[in-house]
Amino acid sequence: MARPSDAAKDRDLIRILSENARLPLSEIAKMLGVSRATVQGRLARLEREGIIAGYTTILGRAARPATTIAALVMIELEVKRQGGVIAALKKRPEVVQCDTLSGHFDLYVKVECETASDLDAVIDWIAEMDGVRRTTSSVILARKFER
Repeated sequence: MARPSDAAKDRDLIRILSENARLPLSEIAKMLGVSRATVQGRLARLEREGIIAGYTTILGRAARPATTIAALVMIELEVKRQGGVIAALKKRPEVVQCDTLSGHFDLYVKVECETASDLDAVIDWIAEMDGVRRTTSSVILARKFER
């Protein structure tokens, strides 16, 4: 188990990478007050232990269609149909996220479309799927921040 000071350094390293994963290791080392080799070793360990599972690119507005409209859809399911519903949702490119939930609703789905009518059609398709009891949708008006 990592010493408390090592755990704090790991948290700081993860925070720095979360803000900008493209920083050179030498710059991260300066920010943490350790050597470049130490940062490289910590990164390798965090990856090996599954704490850091990968790195990604987050597309900006310029890469998305200007007319993108998104909604969050809460789905109540017939429990034995969950696998089939998730498999069908996974095949639709407009469905960009699907999470299971505790509570009254079973799934939380994020849908992104180019037009409001496309969004309406996808939400209707979800509501009409076998195994879906009920849906509640909210259109996303603005993103205030994203981590």
